[in-house]
Amino acid sequence: MLFLYNILTKIRNGASAQADFIVYAIPIGGVPVKAFAVLTLMRKIGMIRGFYYNEQSLHGKAETRFLIYLKYDAAGKSVIDTSFFVSKPSRRIYISAAAL
Repeated sequence: MLFLYNILTKIRNGASAQADFIVYAIPIGGVPVKAFAVLTLMRKIGMIRGFYYNEQSLHGKAETRFLIYLKYDAAGKSVIDTSFFVSKPSRRIYISAAAL
């Protein structure tokens, strides 16, 4: 689940910097399928405008790169207003889906 923390942190930091897009790279053999699923869900519910991905090799290292387009409202404010983690590796907290 570390990839989820990393991708959400990059999106939050990009949104606070008013960036149009961010780049998220995963080494081949990492978790690109899970990242693809998370980004597809975020696009479907309107948290990001969209994303593009490709596999490439730079300096002998193969990786999957995601180009994630951030979404802002008409006033220029990010549609993602708050994101935080309730659970972390040293402290697991479980809640029901209904409580979200």
